Amino acid sequence: MLDIKNIYKNFGDNHVLKGVSTTVEKGEVLTIIGVSGSGKSTLLRCMNLLEEPTFGEVWMEGKLMTPVDPYLHFDVIRASNTYKSLVAEGMGDEEAIEKIKAEDLLKEKHHGRAEGAEYAALMKKIYDENHIDINLGRQKMGMVFQNFNLFNNKTVKENITLAPVKIGKQRLKDAKKRGETVTKTAADIEAEADKKAMALLERIGLQEKANVYPSTLSGGQRQRVAIIRALAMEPDVMLFDEPTSALDPEMVGEVLDLIKDLVKSGMTSVIVTHEMGFAKEVSDRVIFMHDGVIAEEGTPDEVFNHPQNPRCKDFLSKVLY
Repeated sequence: MLDIKNIYKNFGDNHVLKGVSTTVEKGEVLTIIGVSGSGKSTLLRCMNLLEEPTFGEVWMEGKLMTPVDPYLHFDVIRASNTYKSLVAEGMGDEEAIEKIKAEDLLKEKHHGRAEGAEYAALMKKIYDENHIDINLGRQKMGMVFQNFNLFNNKTVKENITLAPVKIGKQRLKDAKKRGETVTKTAADIEAEADKKAMALLERIGLQEKANVYPSTLSGGQRQRVAIIRALAMEPDVMLFDEPTSALDPEMVGEVLDLIKDLVKSGMTSVIVTHEMGFAKEVSDRVIFMHDGVIAEEGTPDEVFNHPQNPRCKDFLSKVLY
């Protein structure tokens, strides 16, 4: 579902992610844990490009969402003038590649260097053959934020139907432009979105709240609405960014129960959380992040019961009771 390749993320001189690579398989529940500031949320936000990686690539269902990173494609490096010059000077293949990568010699924006027609053609070929529009990629990913991010000027039902209606009408418009025969109308799309919204609200026991505004809901209710708003787009993968961190303790359970139901249904999920008991229960795989890198990775049993990394051991000793 997701292939994260050598992701770096810098905010000026602050290097938050330092070469993170991992995958997310279909139906898998991946949980990311670690201390505040370790890069957990930044990694999650890089997965759907709410934060654009400084270097590295994000692949969604075999399609490239980011620009091509030349350092991840050795054939591109070998097509560069820089590589050819180093080899002509007598440097071996592996040594030349490592020097180019270590010294960042291909980054045109850093060095103002054009790498030649062959290099540019290979970069374009990889991009054209594999790239997916970022908005199409994001349609396949639901995102649930720490602070709900509901639209306070819209009712609960309007929050849920906004994206499906907007996307549905755009698809209808595009189909008409292509000259395709369409049987649906804009009214049909709105009616379908309303029906789905009410079914989702019934699923979480909040159907009577359809026409109220988010400000009238409790924190737990708002987060549950935020989750089904993401589900209304029928995503292939759900991303949860500390979904309970803004909730009062008594409201945490109702949100975690909904997420448990989702993952039991087979929803591919990536969850950043401080709820260790929850992580142990629902995860197929756990990542412990420290200082912008993956310091420990494994099954819940391996990470929680038999950690190898000293930082992970120290972290868990403070959060597990």
